[in-house]
Amino acid sequence: MDEHSIITPDFDHWDSTVGASGVSVEGGALVVMWNDGRTSRHHAYWLAENDPSPETLHPLSRETTLSPLSLPEDLRVAGAELQGPGVVAVNWSDGRPQSRFDAGWIRGNAFFDGDGDTGRSTPILWTGAEQPAPQSIDGPLALSDNSAFLQWLEALRDHGVARLTGLPVEDGLLMRVVERIGTIRESNFGRMYTLEIKDDPDSNAFTSDALLQHIDLPTRETPHGLQFLFCRQNSTSGGQGIYVDGFRVAGDLKNEDPESFSALCEINWEYNNRSRTSAYRASGPVIERNDQGAITGIRYNTWLRAPLRASLEDQERGYRSYRAFARKAQEARYQMIFDYRPGDLVAFDNRRVLHGRNGYDAQGGERFIEGIYSDRDDLLSAIRTTRRHLGLAPQD
Repeated sequence: MDEHSIITPDFDHWDSTVGASGVSVEGGALVVMWNDGRTSRHHAYWLAENDPSPETLHPLSRETTLSPLSLPEDLRVAGAELQGPGVVAVNWSDGRPQSRFDAGWIRGNAFFDGDGDTGRSTPILWTGAEQPAPQSIDGPLALSDNSAFLQWLEALRDHGVARLTGLPVEDGLLMRVVERIGTIRESNFGRMYTLEIKDDPDSNAFTSDALLQHIDLPTRETPHGLQFLFCRQNSTSGGQGIYVDGFRVAGDLKNEDPESFSALCEINWEYNNRSRTSAYRASGPVIERNDQGAITGIRYNTWLRAPLRASLEDQERGYRSYRAFARKAQEARYQMIFDYRPGDLVAFDNRRVLHGRNGYDAQGGERFIEGIYSDRDDLLSAIRTTRRHLGLAPQD
């Protein structure tokens, strides 16, 4: 195996711009010094479980063939050296054959003292005053050019809402676009639904009434992560989409009203759908955070809340904080308001961006909007594979 044929535990193209300037061993771990002055440290198990040799990594699936207990209890890195550009060689304490690693892969997966998310994207927060319309990409170009398609996907990931414009209003086009991203996630509204007026609606969405900003399906254990709306016809008056960055609202509330913010993170609200044919029910806080305290999701829908089961004290805190969030979400400065135009495909993160609409005149024209759900995982996978196809390094 020469230095240019080392495989990695994936199929990605790793950035080799910042090369390794030196390696050493400390306490049985590998230490890599990089040309930009940074240093990373790697445990012996970390390296051994990702060893690209065929004894450890299946050459076709790129998945490890080891059990966690296959390695010696006292395994250590015994020595290390740079072998040509972009290759780190490691010798082992148990005498197993030398392992050779792609330096770009090591760098791309390294932890740098408190900066473990290096290379990861962060949400771009916005208000309607700052971003009055979704990030928009020419639809036909995006469907024919992977770079433009990637631009749309990354805008959706970063801003939480992005639009394709000028698409042909064809049967099946919405499904083809979503399936190009990943798997469609069905719901109690079916695999695909139409925002039409129903005589016996099982959601306020199937009326012509105005809708307050909300997320869809908070009644699920994990609400659907993405929603796609494709406008095929719209000659009615009214009905503009109203979108709000829930992460921005939550972040501003944290600064301005920390007590309400804390209550929104701590008190579980229960949601249930109101339907004669289904009875979904789930609970969770309005604001979800990860272990580092970063906001990761919003569960907010005013008309699907079930009665709050909590102490009187928490009922007081709960209603006060929910009203504070609702008040802020309905402030004009947060709202991105735009028309649904034929050929527009609007995609948004259903667990971040609240969406609503103005009421519309159902007698004054035709309105035909199709919808499909998918998940964040599918979006992130599509970004990774599209970047891989274009020869770009991964970026989460």
